[in-house]
Amino acid sequence: MKRSTLAVAALLACTAVHADYDAKMEAQEAAQRKAAAAAEAKRKADAQKQIDAAHQKGMRATLGKEAEGKSDAEVKKLYDAKMAGYQDQAKKAQAGAAPAGVPASDMAKGNAHMKSMTGKSMQEIQNMSPAEQEAFAKQMEKQYGGAAK
Repeated sequence: MKRSTLAVAALLACTAVHADYDAKMEAQEAAQRKAAAAAEAKRKADAQKQIDAAHQKGMRATLGKEAEGKSDAEVKKLYDAKMAGYQDQAKKAQAGAAPAGVPASDMAKGNAHMKSMTGKSMQEIQNMSPAEQEAFAKQMEKQYGGAAK
């Protein structure tokens, strides 16, 4: 008797599970999910193409005549080299070295002149926070009679 009751209960449970499952509806939902995922992927790819095109246009604009007649890969290589040069110059300036094309003696003279007038070197001014720079500018305005025009 226990076995037959258990068999009937199992049969009813399986029937209920099968009654809720609709293969056709499940296939439609899966197709909808797949279509939505494909549409999202296409939207992201289109957006990335627009970003890449804008970036390429910006690189060409930055390089100017240097980029004329060059492939996108060549333009990227030239642009990356130019930006690396700028970064090197910025690092040297932060370290106190003279930028490219400026003799070290001129840089030293400029620094000495700046320090004699303001009490701070160019590097000290560059390393100030924006708030410190603002306060320093106000102090210089008071000391030298107003902003330069």
